[in-house]
Amino acid sequence: MTEYHFRIQYADFTAEIVLGDQWSLYDLAEFIIQTVGFDFDNAFEFGDNVKDPYQSQERYTLFADTGDADDPDEPGVKETLVSEVFRPKRKMVFLFDYGDDWFFPITCTAVTPSDKKRRFRRVLSTTGTPPVQYESPDE
Repeated sequence: MTEYHFRIQYADFTAEIVLGDQWSLYDLAEFIIQTVGFDFDNAFEFGDNVKDPYQSQERYTLFADTGDADDPDEPGVKETLVSEVFRPKRKMVFLFDYGDDWFFPITCTAVTPSDKKRRFRRVLSTTGTPPVQYESPDE
């Protein structure tokens, strides 16, 4: 098994996470949202254009898995493994909630061998103040 280490950022918030190579991009998205403290309640994608996610040439979207993608050849997130997309120093942007446009730059900081036998994921550290998804409880 191989470990994938990531740094997720938003303003002054940074999280360092690690997960095994058999997790999908969908699983990674769910773990990012859990780490940030959001509800996993919106569509999302991973894209290669960190400065302008909507102009990404390489995209992996939840819409592709639901049959709602603009491009029928666009890859989805449920069957695409983290190991197929990321390598050390690879930067992408995780776009969550197309209405509120939460952009989380994500960097693969390392790929290392692991002696773990089961699927795993964990938060290594967090610093700063995590963003607040909904300002009021009614949202």
